[in-house]
Amino acid sequence: MTRARLLICLIVAAALLTALPAQAQEEGNTAERVRIAWPQYDGTLTPYTFPGERGYPLLTLVYDTLLWRDQSGMAEPWLARQIRRNEAGTRITVVLRDGASFHDGRPVTAEDVKFSYDYFAERYQQRFTPQLEAIESTEVVDDLTVVFNLEHPAPGFDQPLSDVPILPRHLWEDLPSGETPPGMPVGSGPYRLVESDPEAGYVFRANEDYFLGRPRVATLELPFNSDFAATVRAFRSRDLDMIPVTLPDDTQEDVTGPSFETERGRLYEGTALMFNLREAPFDSKRARQAVSAALDLERITKNAAGIDERTFPADRGYVHPRSGLATRNKLHRFNPEFARAELAELDLPPITVLAPAKDPFRSEAGRQVVLALERAGVDVELELVPFDELATAVGAAGDKGSPRFEAAIWSISPLPSSSADTLRQVFGSDEREAPLNYMGYSSEEFDRLAELTSKETNPEKRFARIREEIELLNQDLPVVPLFYPEGAFVVNPNIYQGWQYVEGKGILDKRSFLPPPRIRAGDTAPDAAAPAAPAGDSGGGIGVGAAIALGLVGIVLAVILVGVVRRRARGT
Repeated sequence: MTRARLLICLIVAAALLTALPAQAQEEGNTAERVRIAWPQYDGTLTPYTFPGERGYPLLTLVYDTLLWRDQSGMAEPWLARQIRRNEAGTRITVVLRDGASFHDGRPVTAEDVKFSYDYFAERYQQRFTPQLEAIESTEVVDDLTVVFNLEHPAPGFDQPLSDVPILPRHLWEDLPSGETPPGMPVGSGPYRLVESDPEAGYVFRANEDYFLGRPRVATLELPFNSDFAATVRAFRSRDLDMIPVTLPDDTQEDVTGPSFETERGRLYEGTALMFNLREAPFDSKRARQAVSAALDLERITKNAAGIDERTFPADRGYVHPRSGLATRNKLHRFNPEFARAELAELDLPPITVLAPAKDPFRSEAGRQVVLALERAGVDVELELVPFDELATAVGAAGDKGSPRFEAAIWSISPLPSSSADTLRQVFGSDEREAPLNYMGYSSEEFDRLAELTSKETNPEKRFARIREEIELLNQDLPVVPLFYPEGAFVVNPNIYQGWQYVEGKGILDKRSFLPPPRIRAGDTAPDAAAPAAPAGDSGGGIGVGAAIALGLVGIVLAVILVGVVRRRARGT
């Protein structure tokens, strides 16, 4: 073969490989069954029977939203095909995809969308209802078009569009208040819940008629086990294929080998020290500030979460330092001399810090906080309790009016790092608008800033308001944010390799089980304000075909270079 023919063949091969569609590159990346550890029963997984943050990823396997966040955390069309806003930002028109249907075969229509948003607005649901305060009315234009009329511009409205599940109107509209449809939940999502045993676990079966393509995993099994060590042992013995919680460094070292991989990325769910502001001693801002000054976040982070480029002390407030919403400067100030002097003068009574017993990160965080306070002269003890007892003590199990704690190690909600408007759900004074306010925090100034932020359409002014909120929280200190660990989720690649890491969330996301997304004609992303992906960070890489193509291009260039050199050598 002549050199010219060789070059032509290589160039053609490179072009063909580069043009391979993503789906072809992913061919064979399927599984009949994937087993995922789950700590405990989380209800029947309807929007009114799942327990908040932890159960939401399972809920969204069954139900869909109008938008969904991509791997970089940006909202993109899902059930919706187009999102349009009027110039004033007070009228949002949503055009649905044609072809989406519920699990019982009924099509998803604009009537279902209007019904769902009206239903959540009228029948309180602690996660979804507070996000809908800007809606004045909804109207159906045709089978696939619905309009949201807003009381004021809401630049953060992509959050409810990405979060609120769409209900089948025909199953929910005649239900008495407090009831849900009988039987297993029916949504339009990629999976059906087919088994729900409070003692054993959940089983999900793929929705083969899913409008974005048949899921790549036929069955998802989620056996219950609340014992972290037992869960790791089950994974090592190949009785599990994925653990959906981030693992400490020493545990990651225990599960290395050809049958184990770790999917890594940023995690927006952090860890904080939470105070009960309803009673002494932490009804005093001075006491909270003194305790905060005693905490060396670098030291706590190193001992509780390890050192990694994606693990961060929470020294910029109650949002992830790399989320795009954090303040430019560090807010937390470790000042042991000030802390000792203040705490000596305050003469605090003995304090108990509660922490979850079987959570390695947060139990160690509790131990580190107690050690820091002991060094500052505080009479303090750590009490490790089962998570259910901790949730009851802080009021997260339903009764926020009668908390039984002084201080507790608790989670930082990931929502504010994606949408700053949801800070109000954690720190607002109105109980209906702030279902996650377990501290008893009340501030007219915070409420004022949150209201201004929700209506501010100028991006620079909006971010300035957000940072004012975060700085105020750092002064009032209803919580002391401690750290954000790296997301590190172990999987068995011999069973399944299609995991997709979504910025801030991890890999337990419906995207992990679906074919690669295809851009469809007419699809348009929303123009709502959303945090940009941090500079220099990428959630993906090149495919196998692209890598081979690049290698062939390199060969082509090398052959050309050799030819040039030889011709020059003959010419000298």
